[in-house]
Amino acid sequence: MTMRRIFFILTLLPISGFSQETVNLQQARQMAIEHNRNLQMESLDRQGAALQTQSSFSNFLPRFDAEAGYQRRNKPYKLFDSDKFLPVVPWQGIDPQTGNFNPDVLQDPQLAPQILAFNPNTGEVMRDAEGNPIFQHYAWLPAEEGKIGQKNNYSMGITMRQPIYMGGKIRSGYQIAQKAENIAQAQYEKSLSEVVFRTDELYWQVISLQEKVELSQAYLEMLDQLVKDLENLFAEGIITHNQVLQARVKYNEVELLQLQAENGLSLARMALNQHIGLPLHSQAELEADFEPAMLALEEENLTEIALSQRAELHMLNQAVAIADELVKVNRADMLPSIGLMAGYNFTNPNPYNGFKDEFGGDYTIGVGISIPIYHFGDKRRQVSRARIEREKVQLQQEDAREMIELQVSQSLFSLTEARTRRELSELSQQQAEENLDLTLDLFAEGRATTRDVLEAQAHWQEAHEAGIAARNQEKIAFTRLQKNIGQLQQNH
Repeated sequence: MTMRRIFFILTLLPISGFSQETVNLQQARQMAIEHNRNLQMESLDRQGAALQTQSSFSNFLPRFDAEAGYQRRNKPYKLFDSDKFLPVVPWQGIDPQTGNFNPDVLQDPQLAPQILAFNPNTGEVMRDAEGNPIFQHYAWLPAEEGKIGQKNNYSMGITMRQPIYMGGKIRSGYQIAQKAENIAQAQYEKSLSEVVFRTDELYWQVISLQEKVELSQAYLEMLDQLVKDLENLFAEGIITHNQVLQARVKYNEVELLQLQAENGLSLARMALNQHIGLPLHSQAELEADFEPAMLALEEENLTEIALSQRAELHMLNQAVAIADELVKVNRADMLPSIGLMAGYNFTNPNPYNGFKDEFGGDYTIGVGISIPIYHFGDKRRQVSRARIEREKVQLQQEDAREMIELQVSQSLFSLTEARTRRELSELSQQQAEENLDLTLDLFAEGRATTRDVLEAQAHWQEAHEAGIAARNQEKIAFTRLQKNIGQLQQNH
């Protein structure tokens, strides 16, 4: 069999002999994204962060609360500890201007005898044990009449609380919640990029191993044909049996290598199936097309793209902004807080109508203010500590920028090297094919030995295997560059 015939068969071999469905790279990526549980959890984190933002916004708005209660008392309230006697004065003792008792009437010689009790023997005003004057007439107020309240007591009401000024704490809290939501989104994009990159690694690994299995099969077919040709030559007495054995030994070696490649392919396929959510032993056919968009950009442009699109920097940018807001939150603890409260309450017994067994209500409204005065420097120390935390996050941000610039440079170098290696491998394959064709022609003419043919075939196999590895490395290098400039998660 000529080299051209073998190469034609190799190119026509199907990618998978057990295909049931066809999956391309974009489909595999989407399946992996939908199947990945870590992404599902982070998607829930995004939803939770969005709800937290909405909750923080509600702090700007008034809060309405309804309350109700019931109490059963054993004893009523008792206003007096004993019976009370209230002095009775004539109308002349009331000041018409103020409506209050005028104490001057007690000195009036005409009115005083009508109001106060005088000792008939001495003519002096009679006084009690405490020295208070004794009046002629008293109103009796029994202690029993001073009991109020009932055993069953009910209360209900509606309260409204509205913050007016909290030192900017509510606004900062809302800003923090918004930035935390942005961090959750950036974290999701970062994890999505990692899932896509891992998908590409597994996908191209399966493609690469499939090509190696096909290469081994083609190599075995060449060796099998060579063994048959040598056996015919040995039967004609042209060559020795040792030359036949050399070919058979090589055939056995390659057969073992093919078994190892098939086992590796099975494991790689199972890893891919598990990653994208297919049954573990699924034999989906993978499309091997790879036409990357050429990134005709300079390294500086790629770095600028990375610095503007990398999720890690987005998270750190938001973390710095959160640290700024936390400084403001701690500073707000040093400022006054003002709040408005209003409400309407109903009670039974009714305190507005003699504590009758009925509901009575009234509204209340008020403003409260809290002013921090002195806390032994604790508030200032909290502000200083928040500033230190902000500086730490800023340092992390600067370090991340430098690392991203380094990653972009490394990825670009790796892609350039991988493309060069692939181009050289294609040249090596062409040379190996020509060398094999020439060696086979020389062997047919009797000017090359069996060892020469085996070496030419081995070089052919090594060149093609190196080409497979080079193509796989180029694909992964391209995907890694996309990941490191922040473009891999786009369109997903």
